This record gives sequence, structure tokens and C-alpha cells, in this order.
Amino acid sequence: MTKIRGIIVVDMDIDGGFRDCAKAEESLENLIKEYVRGNKDVIHWQVQCRERRGDIPPDLAKMKFRAN
Repeated sequence: MTKIRGIIVVDMDIDGGFRDCAKAEESLENLIKEYVRGNKDVIHWQVQCRERRGDIPPDLAKMKFRAN
């Protein structure tokens, strides 16, 4: 068995306030939920949106992730 972790970054510019951001997060979560539904290979998934700063997109190859 080989384990992998898929990491997706989606930067969004939302016109509106916190309610509009919450709707966008809910929409993204529903999209991911539809992808993993019935997929026997997915053992865990989660979606979280946070405020972002700056206009330079991150380079996933250079990002470091830690497990707590």
C-alpha cells in the first residue's frame, strides 16, 4: 500500500464580506465532498479557508508541512 497526500491551493478574490466568503468555502467543500464520495482510496479529507495576504501565489514544491 502506498500512501499519498494531495494538497490543493485555491486563491480566491471574493467580492463581498464574510458571508460571501463562507458561501465560497461551503461551495468548495461540497465540490471536494462530491469528489471523495464513494472513493474507497480516500481515508480522510478536510477543507479550510483562511484569509490570504499578498498577490504572489505559493510554490507548493517549496512549502514545508509538519505533522503535530
